[in-house]
Amino acid sequence: MMKKSPLTRPIILGVAAACLIAAVIWLNRPLQLPFFNQFNSIAQAQSKDKPKAPSNMEAPDVNPAAFKDQGLLAFIWKDLLYALDGSTGEVKQLTEAGKAYQPAWSHDGEWLAFIRISDASSMTGPLWLVRRDGTQAHQVQGLPESVMPERFSWSPGDNVLAVSAEDGLWLVPTEGEPRRLVPVSSGYPSFSWSPDGKSIAYNITLSLEDPDLDNRKDVLYIVTVADGKTNKYLETNAGIQLVGWQPDGKGLLYWFNPSRGASVAADGLELWSLQLDEKEPRALTSGLTYRQWQSFSPQGQLLTVAGGDRIVWSNKNLALVDPKTGKVQNIPNPKGCVALDPQFSPDGKKIAFVAAKDLGSGVWGYEKTEDLAKWVDSRTLYIANADGSDARALETAGKGVFQPFWSKDGKHLLYMKDNVLWSIEVENGKPEKILGPIDDQDLFGFYGFVSYYSLVKAFK
Repeated sequence: MMKKSPLTRPIILGVAAACLIAAVIWLNRPLQLPFFNQFNSIAQAQSKDKPKAPSNMEAPDVNPAAFKDQGLLAFIWKDLLYALDGSTGEVKQLTEAGKAYQPAWSHDGEWLAFIRISDASSMTGPLWLVRRDGTQAHQVQGLPESVMPERFSWSPGDNVLAVSAEDGLWLVPTEGEPRRLVPVSSGYPSFSWSPDGKSIAYNITLSLEDPDLDNRKDVLYIVTVADGKTNKYLETNAGIQLVGWQPDGKGLLYWFNPSRGASVAADGLELWSLQLDEKEPRALTSGLTYRQWQSFSPQGQLLTVAGGDRIVWSNKNLALVDPKTGKVQNIPNPKGCVALDPQFSPDGKKIAFVAAKDLGSGVWGYEKTEDLAKWVDSRTLYIANADGSDARALETAGKGVFQPFWSKDGKHLLYMKDNVLWSIEVENGKPEKILGPIDDQDLFGFYGFVSYYSLVKAFK
């Protein structure tokens, strides 16, 4: 009988140890979101030589020609995340499982961050990152909890995210572990990156657990990203909510809530500016607290929707604001209408907005669906000069328009209508369908306010 080699046992033990180590590495690997680059372009997707998508997956209805040379577009289709490249016409599928929500582009357009929904009631879930070509998809590890909508934002100068969590403000790189930049005990600070990406402004409430509202204080800070050094710029016994920076980085905007009431905030708050080289802030105007309704021109002028009450079909007009001086110019509405969804053109010379029928302050809801549909059908796309003069309707865009925004070249407007994304040439009024219909939206929204930014996001 042949004797066993004395090396046999060590070899067996070595193989077993290697298998054990491999198993441990596999179980502790970062979670990866399955992805595959399925649609290179509409033409390729229809090619016989192109591998077909699984039979249970419906290809998105996209017209790349209508988005030609207009930048990048991220969108959600049947819960999955896609990216459209306007220069090449390529449509990339970035996820193939789960429910993606609220895509956000990095400053260079190379990365997308999004929430993968795990709690449909709150629309929260883990934060994921993926390159726009579908590679390096991964769930962010090390954050203390699921991420909430509108609680994360990319730096304007680097591929790093700021994330607001219950225990503070975190920085998340595309590779490596997150780090907590600002620890807090009061939960979920509002924040905004400075235009140069070197600082972050944020506000917190001190003594949040104190039932006596008079004992609470809201404080506005600016923290330097490189060294974590923090400076206090404002402290008040009232509630404040940060809106963002001025384009020149020399001032901040915030909403002021003297009673700290949620119901009061829903009916509109005063908008204030704080110039960093001045001691006292100044009141600007009042309106509903939607960041989507705040649009800055390159020259630093703010276009906003003024007017109280949470219903959007009454008492709403555009206002042109100079945050440095506090000067406010109210822009007259088209006759019998309210003005909503304002956006400056890229050069700041034009504005776009939606005009809709003014129903008065007595309408707070709709008993019949057709009554809501009639009001939605009154929503018309308008353009005007930057000061509101020479306003004209783009009738060929159709009715039921939501959320217009300017294209990269400033010659087109993109807008939502019937859950479809459209592009229209401003000069000749020729509309073209880009995408859709995407997921249905509740057109009542929050007393008439509807946002598609969690489903469609452009990068210019």
